[in-house]
This record gives sequence, C-alpha cells and structure tokens, in this order.
Amino acid sequence: MSKVDTVILGAGLTGLAAALSLESDYILLEKNSRPGGLTRTEKIDGYLFDHTGHWLHLRNERTQALVKTLLGDNLMEVSRNSKIYSHGNYIEYPFQSNLGGLPKDIAFECLWDAIEAHLERNLRPEPKNFEEFSRTLFGNGITDHFLVSYNHKLWGCEPREITAEWCGRFFPKPNLEQITKGALGLTKATGYNAKFVYPKQGGIEALPRSLASQIDSIQTDSAPDALHLGERWLEVKGDRIHYRRLISSIPLPELLKIVLDLPEALREAASWLRCTKLRYVNYGVKGKVLNQIHWLYLPEPQLPFYRIGCSSNAIPTLAPPGCSSLYVEVSNDHNLPDAEVLSAIRHFFQELGVISSEADIEVEAVRHIPYGYVIFDDHYDEAREHIFPYLENNGVMSRGRYGAWIYSSMEDALLDGLKAGDIIREERKSRTLLSVKE
Repeated sequence: MSKVDTVILGAGLTGLAAALSLESDYILLEKNSRPGGLTRTEKIDGYLFDHTGHWLHLRNERTQALVKTLLGDNLMEVSRNSKIYSHGNYIEYPFQSNLGGLPKDIAFECLWDAIEAHLERNLRPEPKNFEEFSRTLFGNGITDHFLVSYNHKLWGCEPREITAEWCGRFFPKPNLEQITKGALGLTKATGYNAKFVYPKQGGIEALPRSLASQIDSIQTDSAPDALHLGERWLEVKGDRIHYRRLISSIPLPELLKIVLDLPEALREAASWLRCTKLRYVNYGVKGKVLNQIHWLYLPEPQLPFYRIGCSSNAIPTLAPPGCSSLYVEVSNDHNLPDAEVLSAIRHFFQELGVISSEADIEVEAVRHIPYGYVIFDDHYDEAREHIFPYLENNGVMSRGRYGAWIYSSMEDALLDGLKAGDIIREERKSRTLLSVKE
C-alpha cells in the first residue's frame, strides 16, 4: 500500500502536462510501454507514421511558449495545403468558399441553394440536428455534395443523429459574399488552420518525448485494475495506492468500467456515451505524390474512406528520400473487411496517380483504434450532466479529449492538463496556509 497526493491516469499530452504543472507529489500511470498516447509515432522500414494527421495549431500564449521550449530548433511552421476531391476535381478547402472548382452545374446548384437558404433563414424553424443546421445555413447543394456526405462517412451515423447545439459551436455561419466570390473563382479562403507547427525530426512523438523528459514519476506498463471513489484508492498490479486527487485522461468509458462503487444510474449514463472507431492504413510508397497536398478530403459516398493525408509532403523527414508517407482514414459508414478496403485504396491510388502499380507500395499497415470521434447525439449532454458532477465531487478530474468526452485539439489537451495541475497546486497552497494559521 502506498500514498500520494495525486494520481494521474494516462501519459498522453494531457497527463504529461498535468504532471509538469504539478511538479511534485504525484504518480503518473501509463498502460503502454512508453508515454505519448495517441501522439506516439510508429517507424516501419524507414517511414514514420503518426496515428493519422497530428498537426499543432497553437493559439494560446502558454502552449506556444511550452512547445517552443520543449522542441526548440526541432520545430518548424508549415502553411497548410489541403484540398477536397469532389466530382473528379481537386478544389480548395473549405468547400463552401471554393465552389468555382466544381463542375459548373454543381457550382450553380450550390450557390443558388445557398442564396435561397440565406433569404429564407429567418422563416425556417430552429435547426435541431446537424442535417437541418446544414440545410438552413448553407442550403441543400453544399449540404448534399459535401457537409452531409463527408460527415456521414466520418461519424458513421446519420447526420440527423448529431445535435445542432454542437454544430453551432464548431461551424461558423456562412458568409454569402465569400461563397459567391468563391463560386466565381475570385477568392480562396484560408480557413482557421492555415498554418501549423510540427517537429522537424522524429514525428509528433518528439513532443511527448521531450515533455516526458521533464517528468520524474512515470510508471509505464501500469493500468489500474480497480478504483474506489468513496475511499479514494486504486489498485495497480496488486498494489493499492491511496490518493487525495485523481486526474484521469483515459477514455471516460474505460475509467467508469473500473469504478467499484459507481451508482447504477451512472452505469446507465455511461452506456449512452457513443464514439466512432478509427480504422486507418499507413502507406509508404515510392516517389513524391499528391502534388504537395498535405491532406485530401473525400466526400464521395462510393469511396470507403474519407481522408487521405501525405504527411511527408509537409514534413519530408517522415519518409525516406524520394518516397512518401501517407495515411488513409477508413469510413465509419462502411463495414467492409480490411482486404476489401485495401483493394479499394490501391485502385484509388492508381486513379489519382499516387502509384503506377502495386509494386510502388513499400509499406501497407492497417491500424485499429477503439476511440475516434465522440458522437454528439441527443444523449450526449444528459450523460455528461450525470457523470461529471459525480466525479468532481469525488475528487476526480476527467480531462483531455476522451477523458472529458469532447472534440478537441492537441493544444486543448495540453491546456487541460496544465490547468488541472494548476488547480491542484492552488489547493495545496490553500491547505498549507490554513495549517500555518491553525
């Protein structure tokens, strides 16, 4: 039996940042053999692969300073080059602002419907789901040719199952002037993530590796088997650890599974939590491909994948000289076996000119991750409203993308961990001041 002020579960970016902020009197437990979580990098035959695209978009001064300190000269800025492949054409991202790249009849349909939606917006009822939201704000053309088709592939469920409240937070209202100019080819919108930063060497894992080097108390190959919230202890490999505070960045359903004293009502609420799975394929191919495009959105319903990224087009060190490192994210609305998916990818690669024959493929590796994108359905808010107050009242701070059960970026993950550590440090100071006064 041991005691510690704070236990941290999960050594991804959130857990590592929390440990960095705490500085002392904590244990960081990681189930894998090395830290990093989903920001680890895999090396196969000289090619480097992240768990799909991991580009750092930093807007917060604290995270900017932290990443710069951690990576120093091993940090570079990249101007985004992303495209959408639709109706046989490459068009600029975002779709709604670059309709001029589409066939003229499709571009007209999208523009005309956007104008109609703009004129009728105040006459339509408040949208209740993602599909209604899209049609109300963007019109049927943009909705059908991109927003609904792409997101159906991404989420693996009907767009009407996703709430409009979530959409409103992540989709800015369309600018009709911008849509019109884009349809006439007069502008190219850059979007919110026009630039990003990334390590020059080592893949995205260079970031958590540097972060972990600043931290002492990391126990790898250590996953908790049981957790008692009321008595504030957990068991790892037969050892019982008592704590005052717990920061968890592991997926929320995994945390709740091991809680011995979880009320039955919260077990039911946990069953409402939905997310996609992530299936993707890493490719190492001969030659430079995709005309320097970093990632390509694929809304076409017949394709069983929704995005292709060529990481080495952004960061050349991710592939051997003269070669390319790619990833393909498989659609969640297609339940095809891996062999059929691979066949479809190879055929599409030849259609795009990524490969001239299958002999150009040097690496082809399928990967499955159980937690992909959180699904914001009608039960989402209710489940969180039941679960999180109970955890907080029992000393648990569930943070990060899957701990907080949200959609977020790597920067958000860092901030979640730093802020959680800040809160606990302040609590410690308050307790010390009280004991001095007594």
